[in-house]
Amino acid sequence: MLRKAPSEDDLAALAHFRYALRRFLAFSEQVAADHGVTVQWYQALLVVRTYRGAKHISVGELAEQLMIRDHSAAELVSRLAQAKLVRRKTDPKDRRRSLVVITRAGERRLAELAAVHLKKLRETKGVFFHFFR
Repeated sequence: MLRKAPSEDDLAALAHFRYALRRFLAFSEQVAADHGVTVQWYQALLVVRTYRGAKHISVGELAEQLMIRDHSAAELVSRLAQAKLVRRKTDPKDRRRSLVVITRAGERRLAELAAVHLKKLRETKGVFFHFFR
């Protein structure tokens, strides 16, 4: 239950934050398209590259991280593999399971995309982070 109603300043800050977030997401979609991928591909590359510091991930873990169904993650991995941005390898601990690993081409594409996104975030960080002070 709500103890105290949000102030006008709080509501304005939330509205401004959501607007800034929508603008950043639209920016991200355009950047991804300019680099020949979808935002979902970019997000998948980020997850594959960084998940638990292992540089690989199972399809199920990828699905969980992207908040999509397992079969959708499997299709996504197939498309990324066709584009040579990731590859599948057999899990050495459980040969029934395959892991997804980013390729050199995937690393290059991710680096390009991440650099543009980080630059934009640095330019606009006040918009996002001043709400949490």
